[in-house]
Amino acid sequence: MKRILILICLVINTAQAAPVLIKNAKLAQAGLDSNVLVDILVQDGRFQSVETNLRLADTVSNTLEIIDAQGQWVTPGLIDSGTTIGLVDVPGLGISSDNRVEDFPLSAGLSVALALNPESSLIRMAPTDGITRGVIIPVPGNSNYAGQSSVVEFSGKTDFVVYADNAVHLYLRERDRRFAGGSRAAVLYSAVLGLQESQRYRNNRRAFKTNKLRPFSLKEADLKALDKVVSGELVLAIHVDRAADIRSALAALVEFKSIRPVLMGATEAWKVADDLAAGNIPVVINVLDNTPSNFDKLGARLDNAALLTEAGVRVAFMSSEPFSEFRSLTQAAGVAVANGLSFKHALQAITSNPAEIWGLESLGMIEPGAIADLVIWDGDPLELMSAPVKTMINGNWVEFSTRQSLLARRYLSISKGGAVDSSSTALRKK
Repeated sequence: MKRILILICLVINTAQAAPVLIKNAKLAQAGLDSNVLVDILVQDGRFQSVETNLRLADTVSNTLEIIDAQGQWVTPGLIDSGTTIGLVDVPGLGISSDNRVEDFPLSAGLSVALALNPESSLIRMAPTDGITRGVIIPVPGNSNYAGQSSVVEFSGKTDFVVYADNAVHLYLRERDRRFAGGSRAAVLYSAVLGLQESQRYRNNRRAFKTNKLRPFSLKEADLKALDKVVSGELVLAIHVDRAADIRSALAALVEFKSIRPVLMGATEAWKVADDLAAGNIPVVINVLDNTPSNFDKLGARLDNAALLTEAGVRVAFMSSEPFSEFRSLTQAAGVAVANGLSFKHALQAITSNPAEIWGLESLGMIEPGAIADLVIWDGDPLELMSAPVKTMINGNWVEFSTRQSLLARRYLSISKGGAVDSSSTALRKK
């Protein structure tokens, strides 16, 4: 199935870091024996070689940085398939949120890429938990079509947007009924109508420009976005939980042959796992969202990921809420393992699977030619108490100093009766 994404910025460093050789790494990656230690050579932002007892060519720079991993786990950089980092700074404080549209006639056409803040303190925290990339999603404000997500790298650079407008997000959950009069039937009807309207727009653009068509229910920006969904250029990310709603939504999309749906949340997806596998429909879940908190989630269970994977469904994990669960992506993967998912598939759900689902070429794997995102861990990467030792994005090591760590250092010094830590100066600069 062809994947087309709008590429607005590939990070190209004119001043590349020196080559890096990571020796004696226990590589946590599907298809490789983790008991065999490997050497990993990184050069020009890419993995150049991954093999045992690597012998370097004479062409490798004398400035080579050598790091002995001493048998520690090394994983690809983790990918969060759904978060609002860079759009929201303080939960509950509306003036710090750019993730939704209210009281304004815009829905699918909203592009969150225009509001992303690379200097958000949360972005600097991500690499300290091994998360190097994320899909930044909108949430509904006055329409079931919430807007278009973007893929970013958590480097803190101003050119951190990798793919803008990679998917349109449609919300069909229980609480989203209010955007269409309070009925699930009206929600699905209006969603399909929007897709049909986008087809009418595509087939009659000349008449649209000259006002010779009957009025559309959506703005032109929304029609253009949905047209890309219908043509398969953009993914349709459907946020839905109840099994009955999943079936209804997929049945309603049958008439649109090129649409590429991805289920988000999907608490009861395990009930329709065989149908999802037959339709090659990926599922992105929040493993920690596993309680029957409303009538949509009465079938919530901890082994959702295991059941989906067993049926042949490609599964990825998301954190959804950066303020409570963003730093728990590996914990969620570990919970999935504790409830029947294999270690290999759990790791894939936060590395290679999201890369495939979102069309992120050369990411999610440590292999020659791939983009050099990796994490060195001080223990099993899916264990709760394990933490990254070093994180690399695009071949460059990421600074682990964050606003939170600076605050901790500053006030720890004060609590012990010392003077204000000199890091307070750096804190003011951030």
